[in-house]
Amino acid sequence: MMTEEKVTSKVAELMETLDQVKKYNAFMRSLKNFLLIVGGSIAAFLILLTLFEIFDLDLNINSSLFFAVAFLTLLIPVAGLFIGILLVRKQLNTTKEGEWKEELSHGFSSALRILTEIDWDKTLDEIARGKLGYTIYGIAKAAAYLVITTFAFEFVWNGITILFLHQFTVFGVILSGLFAVMFVVIVLRNEFWNRYRELSQLDMLVLELRWFSLEFSRAEFQT
Repeated sequence: MMTEEKVTSKVAELMETLDQVKKYNAFMRSLKNFLLIVGGSIAAFLILLTLFEIFDLDLNINSSLFFAVAFLTLLIPVAGLFIGILLVRKQLNTTKEGEWKEELSHGFSSALRILTEIDWDKTLDEIARGKLGYTIYGIAKAAAYLVITTFAFEFVWNGITILFLHQFTVFGVILSGLFAVMFVVIVLRNEFWNRYRELSQLDMLVLELRWFSLEFSRAEFQT
């Protein structure tokens, strides 16, 4: 048997969790634009590199023009990633939270009203969509970091080998890729762990909400 105070406390915990779910759904709403911006900038970057090869636009490595062109070309995917992340954060910042607090402050009757207005099937669907969007966003962000850092290390590697060895080396791409992977893992390791933990919490949330729904559908309340 549940007391009115316990019911109100449980509802507050539930609504705080659902506020977090709103943020996960914000990832899904902004995911398409994020992928278009980041993917488009990387595609433009690769197209430019391809055009350099097709038209044989070899630049003297010893000239400042080479480094200027390399730097400006690399800025395209960097800018795309930066704009994409800003877009996602803007979407998150516009997510409204805590709108239920004023109503819940009126006590038990308001808590019951909030519970009866929750569409449990819709809520569980939103959690599933939010989890998917959050996962895809994390993968896309890591992939963009990897592409950018691979080419950045390759530019640096080729510059060093030509300046000091006066020739290109076939190991440049391989080493650049390895360094890029290590760099991304080091830079994003905390984010990877937090993302894994939050996704695990979402799985637990689904189970808790199902239990919560069953509990309140058959609960007897003690005044």
